[in-house]
Amino acid sequence: MNNKFFLLPLEKQQRIINAAYKVFSENNYKKAPMSGIASEGEISKALLFHYFVNKKELYLYLWDYAVQQIQQSSQEYKVTETTDFFEIIKRALLAKCKVMRVSPYLYSFSVKAFYETDPEIANLIHDKFEIENERSEDILLTITDQSNLRNDIDIRLLYREIIWMADGYMRDAILSGKCDTDSIEQDFLRMIEQWKKVYLK
Repeated sequence: MNNKFFLLPLEKQQRIINAAYKVFSENNYKKAPMSGIASEGEISKALLFHYFVNKKELYLYLWDYAVQQIQQSSQEYKVTETTDFFEIIKRALLAKCKVMRVSPYLYSFSVKAFYETDPEIANLIHDKFEIENERSEDILLTITDQSNLRNDIDIRLLYREIIWMADGYMRDAILSGKCDTDSIEQDFLRMIEQWKKVYLK
């Protein structure tokens, strides 16, 4: 990657990034055209290849950028500064929704990337996902005070159930074209309240 990309005005960087998220979220990896990203980002195709050597480099950058943005937003929402399990989940949700409002196609890209099968990038994305997911899970399990949870609850399994449910929810929202951030936020807030009724003492 050419570091001159980071010398561009932030508005222009964001426009190119959002354009790439949009095109990759609407196409599988192989069929996503770099020319379409360039057009959507309002730059020439040659200049896009000047900043990113090839499609693979751009794709992996977008994944890492998504993780970085969610981590940054999580810090702003102080996700790890509480020991309450469901408050952690709530703050993480609000942090992700904030990122989605800035980059509307970021989450759609992330979900699509996870299910990508192209051998050029599939294993790399899956490895990156596993590393980040294990990191997040370990942090949550380390800081959570389990005293207010039912004694018969396996907290690791509970966390994974929530992740699996969220994954299915987001896949349905994306595939149905109903990926509205405000609705997603409200739905998950209601679900968190429902989980609290089931899993708290």
